[in-house]
Amino acid sequence: MTEVNIVTSFNENLLKNTTHYLLSSLKENLEPDVKLTAYYHDCNLDAYSIPDNITYKKLDDIKDYKSFLERYGEHDGTEDGKIPYNEKLDVIKWSHKVFALTEYAFKLAKNKNAGWLIWLDADTYLNKRLTKEDILFLLPEGADIVYDSEDFCFMAFNLNKQPALDVLADLRGAYILGEVTKYREWHDAYILQRLLTIYEAHGMRVHRTTQMHNYFYHFKGIPDFSKLAIRNSKGERVFALSDEASPDIKPNRYRQIVDLMNTYKPKVVIETGTWNGGRAIEMALTAFEYTDTFTYKGYDLFEDATIELDHEEFNAKAHNKLSAVQKRLEEFAEHVKVNKNKTFSFELQKGNTRNTLKDQGEWFDMALVGGGNSIETVAHDFKCVKKTPVVILDHYFREDDDKLLPNEAYQGVNKIFESFKGNKKIRKHVLPSGDKVKEGGFTHLMVIINDKKLPTIPDHLQRVPIVVNPRDCVPKDYIRNNIKENLKLIDEQKFVTKYRNHGDHAIIVSGGHSVDYNKIKEILKTYPDSIIICVKHAYPKLLENGIKPWGCILLDPRSIDGESTHGIKRKDLFKIIEPSTRFFVATMTDPSVTNYLMERKADIWGWNAFTESLRDDKERKKGILNNQVKLRDDIGLPTGATLITGGTCAAMRAIGMLHTMGFRSIHLFGFDCNLKEEPTKDMKKETTGAEDEDPRPKYFQVSVKDKPYWTTGELLAMAQDCERTFKDNGMGINFYFHGKDTLVSEIWDRSEELDQLPSYKEAFNVH
Repeated sequence: MTEVNIVTSFNENLLKNTTHYLLSSLKENLEPDVKLTAYYHDCNLDAYSIPDNITYKKLDDIKDYKSFLERYGEHDGTEDGKIPYNEKLDVIKWSHKVFALTEYAFKLAKNKNAGWLIWLDADTYLNKRLTKEDILFLLPEGADIVYDSEDFCFMAFNLNKQPALDVLADLRGAYILGEVTKYREWHDAYILQRLLTIYEAHGMRVHRTTQMHNYFYHFKGIPDFSKLAIRNSKGERVFALSDEASPDIKPNRYRQIVDLMNTYKPKVVIETGTWNGGRAIEMALTAFEYTDTFTYKGYDLFEDATIELDHEEFNAKAHNKLSAVQKRLEEFAEHVKVNKNKTFSFELQKGNTRNTLKDQGEWFDMALVGGGNSIETVAHDFKCVKKTPVVILDHYFREDDDKLLPNEAYQGVNKIFESFKGNKKIRKHVLPSGDKVKEGGFTHLMVIINDKKLPTIPDHLQRVPIVVNPRDCVPKDYIRNNIKENLKLIDEQKFVTKYRNHGDHAIIVSGGHSVDYNKIKEILKTYPDSIIICVKHAYPKLLENGIKPWGCILLDPRSIDGESTHGIKRKDLFKIIEPSTRFFVATMTDPSVTNYLMERKADIWGWNAFTESLRDDKERKKGILNNQVKLRDDIGLPTGATLITGGTCAAMRAIGMLHTMGFRSIHLFGFDCNLKEEPTKDMKKETTGAEDEDPRPKYFQVSVKDKPYWTTGELLAMAQDCERTFKDNGMGINFYFHGKDTLVSEIWDRSEELDQLPSYKEAFNVH
C-alpha cells in the first residue's frame, strides 16, 4: 500500500495552547502505520509531557532555515519596528511551516515510493479514528496535490509525482532567495496559492476537498473547546454544538412545499429532520395565510448525532442542539402570538427515528420525511406516517448529465417509489427539481396523495421545465480546424489572459430587441470609464445610434458568407467598422471571419472559448477530474492558455471574459431570449440542428410565471445560462439588468425575489 506520512511544526506557545491537543488526538486516533513527524522551534521539549509515538525534529538543525532567519530577521511584521505589526508581512512567522514541510518532503522523496506527505497545521484536532485506508480514500490516485478548499490547514503532496516536488522547491526557493518579500503578502498560503495557480494552468492536477473536516477541526490559532468532539452517554463520539441554531438553507425544491401547503392547507404537520427549525417556521407562516392555528411535531437526532450516523444516512449538514431549536421556535411562537394573534404550537423529539417514531395513524394533515436517507430509515419513517393524507419525502435521486448518482445505500426514497410501480391506486409524483447533489445527481421531492377527496397536484408543480443541452452548431472536427487556423492568423501577443480586479463598470449589449440606447448613453455619462462589449448583431445598431463599442465579441464557427440565426448575412454586420473597436475573435470562429476583419484593418484580439470540441474523447466520459479538463493534444492550444467559460453564446461568454478582465460591475442590455413577435406558420415549420444530429423545431413556445414567449433552442439555452448566472453569487459580480417584458427579464425578476444576499446597508442599518 502507498506510504502516508504526516508533518507539522510548532513553538512553545502553540504547544501549550493547541498543539498538545493535536498530538494527543493523533496518539489516540491515528493508525500507527501513519507516521507523524513534528518540527519544533523556540521550545524546550524536556519541560513538557508529550506523546512518544511521534518523531520530533529541531528546525534549527536545518541550515537553510538558520541562514534565512539571519538574513531576513527584520521582516518580522514590523519591518524592524518601522510599521505597526502586520501578520501578513511577518515572513519569519510563516517560514517555520515552509522549511519544516519542504525539508521532510525532500528527505522522503529520496525513496522510490515516497507516497503522500500530509501537512497539518499545529492548531488542528483529530476528531475520530483515522486509518491509512481512510486517508488514501480521500486522496485521488491521479492527483499531484490535495488541499482543504477553505484554507491550507491540510495539504497532501504526492511525492511520487514531479509536479508536487517542483511546487515545494519553488515554495522554499521563494523564501531562501527573499523573493517572498516582493509580493503583496508574505505568508505561505499566499505564495503557495500563486504557485498552484501557475502550475495548475500548466497541467498539474490539483484536488480541493472539504472531506477532511469530517476528521479534523481547525482551531485557527484560538482554541474553542466547544467545537471539540464530545461523547454521549453511550460513549459514542458526537459533535459539540452551538447554543444558537444554524443559519437557514433554502434549496429550490423547498419552495414546492409552500405551494403544496397552499394547495392542501394542512394545519397539523409532522416532520422527520427538523434540523434548525427553519422549515417549521416557514410552513407555519404559510399556514397562517389560511388558518389562525398551526401545530408542528418534529423529529431529529439533534446532539445525538454522530459522524458514523452522518455517513450512514448521507448527511452533510452541521447539527443543532435540541435546546437551540426549542428556543428558536418558542421565540417564534411568542412573536406570532403578540404581533399577529396566531397560535403556533410544537413538540420536538430527540433521537434516532427508528427508535423514537411510532405509527402516527391519521392524526396529521401532512408529513415530511426528510431525516435520514438510508433504506432502513426511510422505510421505517414512511411506514409510521404512510396514512397521512399528504406525504412528502425528500431526496428522490436522479442521475445528472454525467450519469452520476448517490450510492444505492442512500436511495431510500427511490426504493419507496419503486415499490409502488404498477399500483395505479397510489397517487405518487416526483416534482421537477434542479437541486444538485454535491457527490453527483439531482435530488427531488416525492409526493404521495392518500386522501381521495384531495385534488391532484397543481399542473405548475408537475410541469417539467424545458432543458436545452446545447451542442456546437457545426461538427466538432470543423471547430477544431477553425482553432488550428486561427492560432496561425491571430497575433499570439494579442490574446486575452487574466487581469487583476478593479472597480470600473462594463456594459454588454446582446442582440435582443429591448435595447435602450438612451439608457446606455446615460450609463456612459455616469461612469465615464466604463466600456461596452457587444455581440455582432448589436454592433451596427450601436453605431447607428452614435455609440462606439469598445469591443465586439465573436464566437460563431460558421462562415462569414452565410446567414446568422437572425436571418442576416454575417458579412453585412460589418459593413461599417469603427477603428477604435477591438474585435475579440474566439479561436473557434470560422477563419473566413478573421480574414475578412483583417482585410478591413480591424483591431483583432484572440481568445479561447472552452467547448466540448476541445476535450479529449477518451476523457470525455470521466468529466472533470481534480478540477482539470483533459484537452486534445492535436489542437495546438499553448500550455496554460486561458479558457473563457460562461455559456452557450457570445453574450454569455462576454460575461466570462469581463470577469477574467477583472470587471465586477456589469450592465446587461438586449438579453431578451425571445422573439419580438409570434413566428409565422411557415417559420413554425422550420427545423434546426447540426449535420450529425436529428432535426428539431427551430421555434417553440415556453412560459415563465405562466407568461408565454416564443423562442429558439439557442435563445432558450442562453436564458438557462442567464438563470444559472443570476443565481451564482460565487462570481462576485454586481449585475445591472436593463429591459422589460422579455423572457429573461422575467427570470431576472424571479431571481431578485429569491434568496438574494442581503444589502450591507440593511444589515448594519446604514442610511
